[in-house]
Amino acid sequence: MPPPTSSAAPRGWVHAHSATMVDLFRIVDALWILAGLWLATQHMGVTWGHEQLMAGLLAVGVFATCTGIWPLYRSWRVARLRVELGRTAQCWFVTIAGVDLIGNAAGSLVFQEDARLLILVWGTVTLAGLLGTRILLRSVLRLQRLRGGNYRTVAIIGANETGQAVAQQMQRSTWMGLRLVGHFDDRAPNVERIAPGLTVAGNYAELLRRIHANEIDIVYIALPLRSELRIHQIVNQLRDSTVSVYYVPDFTAFGLLRASWDTMGGMPIVNVIDTPHQGIHAMSKRAFDIVVSSFILAFIALPMLLIAAAIKLTSPGPAIFRQRRDGLDGREFEIWKFRTMTVCEDGKAEFRQAVRNDARVTPLGAFLRRTSLDELPQFINVLQGRMSIVGPRPHPVALNAAQRRLIDGYMLRHKVKPGITGWAQVNGYRGETDTHDKMLGRIRLDLDYIHNWSLWLDFRILVLTLVRGLSNPNAY
Repeated sequence: MPPPTSSAAPRGWVHAHSATMVDLFRIVDALWILAGLWLATQHMGVTWGHEQLMAGLLAVGVFATCTGIWPLYRSWRVARLRVELGRTAQCWFVTIAGVDLIGNAAGSLVFQEDARLLILVWGTVTLAGLLGTRILLRSVLRLQRLRGGNYRTVAIIGANETGQAVAQQMQRSTWMGLRLVGHFDDRAPNVERIAPGLTVAGNYAELLRRIHANEIDIVYIALPLRSELRIHQIVNQLRDSTVSVYYVPDFTAFGLLRASWDTMGGMPIVNVIDTPHQGIHAMSKRAFDIVVSSFILAFIALPMLLIAAAIKLTSPGPAIFRQRRDGLDGREFEIWKFRTMTVCEDGKAEFRQAVRNDARVTPLGAFLRRTSLDELPQFINVLQGRMSIVGPRPHPVALNAAQRRLIDGYMLRHKVKPGITGWAQVNGYRGETDTHDKMLGRIRLDLDYIHNWSLWLDFRILVLTLVRGLSNPNAY
């Protein structure tokens, strides 16, 4: 049975005024920032005056700038609440830090006495308001959708694998408030290329009829790239309607990595393979690396000296082992580790992975490898800028040269700096990769990390590394 028309079942005030709602949210956020500062001054007994108002307005401006860098004001149908809350908190933390820095640089007396406590109260109150408002709105929208309101009807052009993926995503994300009318395709239902399990609701002519009857709000075009002429014809025909039109490109064959839209001189382009560490993201990750590694090195400096002395006393050779590894963009660098073997292979011309009961490993070296203490000097590599605390583990040059010929997309892991620990390591892929399947598993998780990177993910991996312990049975 076809879905009800918009005249028979109104889809909600939010549906008709979504753009207005987004603009209202900008205003609500600004009011929360000012109200949070006012409440903080009242709590602290600070007189509200011209300087406090200027500080609040400065925060509104900085927050607006941050929400432009990390897009925040978008349709709530396509943004997950968890992602929106994370971006909101990120923007507010940057804002409060920026206002504090600007105030100190200008020698402002905005916060008068007890400045740090006032900033803490302001930041906490405002953050609670910003996050609470979003949670409340999403709860109201979810309740409205459960009652049958605030939804949009969707049609998918293309009964194929891409169209099926769009439908499955909609079914998994019921919070979007999208109702699938069906797939529309001009091909006969028995054509082999139609994905199994799909029901074709009609041909393209039937879709146009439903659109002009106001039964469809959104159209997703899921036709293959080779159908460029057909796609162009459909888009031109849909201009004579009020439906929102989205094209879903089938880029699965490209092995996408951090794909996104961009522009070059006003011309739209698609980033098919890119790094997540650019601009503000690169600076934030580098700041994270410097702060954390500096703190850790200060804490482990004495243990490192003791380990170095023990190595020198128990076996001939240097305390620090240096080996050539491939790093960011495939550029070679010299990784530092505590020496655990009687030999020092350069990793470029000579390399053989350690195996269980390897005769080359010294007794002390076996302990260091099992507890990962041999990796401690790599925090110096992090400060040098050659590594990151979290990232794909760097492989010796000789191993890379062999594996890149065997594994498709192997070198994509070098779009970011190598790390001391990584997503693959906390998921069990550590130590010897003596089979092709083990290496495939490690590379898959490395690429998953790059595709989903965030500072929060880095922090999560760091915590998992500590919680699950540095000792590992696969490290020998």
